[in-house]
Amino acid sequence: MGRLLNDDEFTRQFSDFQRSAWKLEVRDRYNVSEEAETINRFLRTGDLGRGQDHALTAPWHRNVTATVEEGKSWQRVRVVSEPLSDYITWEHAVTRFNIEAGEDIRWLPRHHWSVDELPDLDFWLFDDTWVCVLHFDDDDVPHQLERIDDPSEVVRYRRWSEIAWQHAIVHNEFAPERHTGFNT
Repeated sequence: MGRLLNDDEFTRQFSDFQRSAWKLEVRDRYNVSEEAETINRFLRTGDLGRGQDHALTAPWHRNVTATVEEGKSWQRVRVVSEPLSDYITWEHAVTRFNIEAGEDIRWLPRHHWSVDELPDLDFWLFDDTWVCVLHFDDDDVPHQLERIDDPSEVVRYRRWSEIAWQHAIVHNEFAPERHTGFNT
């Protein structure tokens, strides 16, 4: 096990990296209280919250844009079940804001054979040299952040990132089967 990070240490990683930030997401739901109202409104109305509620994520997007301008890259693969869960349906809709900021986000349907080669956990891989594993409780709430620096462990995460990236579908080409209860 690596070293547990506090919230400030976790946040600093997103400015401390030198070249690349890469993330694997494997959950169909993230229980983040700050997102609940925005997601519920989206599911009821189709409103993406670009106005006042979008300000909740604006610092993230500003940081991505600034670091991309410095020559750093942001990549992310989301492993998803189909039909998409309500949470992932919302996430798919708002991904355009991440892309506008400079992230390259791709999708990997859970039924694709390559998913069997991947771990069942979310992680960030920074500069191909350190990892931050996100641990969740039974209600999908993030509760621990673990930094892994050991090169012999990091190599496994690099391999997983290569597998996921190789088979993932570019956001603009991914046409997911949507949850039938979604109304817009």
